Amino acid sequence: MNYAVILAGGVGSRFWPFSRELEPKQFMKIIGQASLLQATIQRLKGVVEARRVYIITNNIYFYEVKAQVAKFGIPDINIILEPQGKNTAPAVGLCAKLISKIDKDAVLLVLPSDHYIKNIKNFRKTIKKAIVCAKDNFLVTIGIKPSAPSTGYGYIRADARCSVLGSRWLAYRVEKFLEKPSLNNAKKYFKDKKFFWNSGMFVWKASLFLDEVRKYLPKLYANLQLINSVNDISRIWPRIDAISVDYGIMERSRRIALIPADFYWTDLGSWGALAEIFPKDKKGNITNSDTLNFDSQGVCVFSKGNRLVSTIGIKDTVIADTPDALLVCDRNRTQEVKHLVERLKTLKRKEHQVHLTERRPWGSFTVLQQGMGFKVKLIEIAAHKRLSLQRHKSRAEHWVVVSGMAKITSAGNVLFVRSNESIYIPKGRKHRLENSQATPLKIVEVQTGAYLEEDDIERFEDDFKR
Repeated sequence: MNYAVILAGGVGSRFWPFSRELEPKQFMKIIGQASLLQATIQRLKGVVEARRVYIITNNIYFYEVKAQVAKFGIPDINIILEPQGKNTAPAVGLCAKLISKIDKDAVLLVLPSDHYIKNIKNFRKTIKKAIVCAKDNFLVTIGIKPSAPSTGYGYIRADARCSVLGSRWLAYRVEKFLEKPSLNNAKKYFKDKKFFWNSGMFVWKASLFLDEVRKYLPKLYANLQLINSVNDISRIWPRIDAISVDYGIMERSRRIALIPADFYWTDLGSWGALAEIFPKDKKGNITNSDTLNFDSQGVCVFSKGNRLVSTIGIKDTVIADTPDALLVCDRNRTQEVKHLVERLKTLKRKEHQVHLTERRPWGSFTVLQQGMGFKVKLIEIAAHKRLSLQRHKSRAEHWVVVSGMAKITSAGNVLFVRSNESIYIPKGRKHRLENSQATPLKIVEVQTGAYLEEDDIERFEDDFKR
């Protein structure tokens, strides 16, 4: 049977400031009404049944993934959690091991969760061709014919046609995987019909992939053999070394075939890639927000705020605006945003990790204002969700219900607070905030105290086991 393994653990650092460590791009609605993860799942309709779709992600993203995939009928047990990111070879190997215990003949479709693909009909046809090739004991990669001499993608050099497929469709044996090239090499690759972009999409038998892991990554294989269920992951995972599928397997295996893609593809790996998708005006400007350009050319403005963004006389620039961070970048240097994010980490700035609006399993909160001894938040609690039973050592809280009705436990007493009503929670008091209604609950919270950070929480009960 066919199974999908969707890789959803990346942080998308080159897509900063929209993408943050705790809110990476695969969970964002960048184009259309579906997130990139949801769009990845939707593309599998008619190829893989929902109950055979597996998603591997980091522990910290479990509740976000669970919420995003709920409408597809994907079981919770199909969300595989990594304690730490170890790159793609361990992630895919783990899923191959777990799925092969269920179905020894399983064929895996390995798909990143952050791609943008047009012409879904052709995508499905290409994947079905790859499945046939994979059943003939090949590790199949989907190759993208370059549309420009890009330095942002890895490349694949194809060799002769795979004889096993005859003349039914193009499929090539792979001669070599190449890293992201210099501009001069990219120009050479672009002119040579043997070169394809490495899409990071693969199709293979779980059993064949594990055989190749045993051959080329014996230490990883030995550790995977110790994992017989998800309960073993946390114990074994620290022993595993991080390595990509490309480095560990694809650059070394002699059983690789390439199926050329017959559809538009981009991995949205940077702002430059996103700029290729949106429509442009006569001067090559792209805007998805309230923007006013005077004598500017090749300007891409993306905004998550409500404010006007104006430009005068600038060229080939990306502007990405969020409520707490603004990026202004040369369009030819968008790949370097990841270095900026590393610098933010070094400086211990929170902008690399979270937005002003932070998501939680129960909903979200937005910091509206903060000063010496106070913080003001807008809290939104999803229908039928509740926060933990908790108390704070350093702060008191005053809640004003904006919309909905709050069910509040305070010092053992249960109260219902409606719109335009308020309640005060003194420092040190056990309390719980709950939305028992079918519509979202919105509350303005005013915190006062000497210490107002998120780690001032002592939890006694929690639906989300934090």
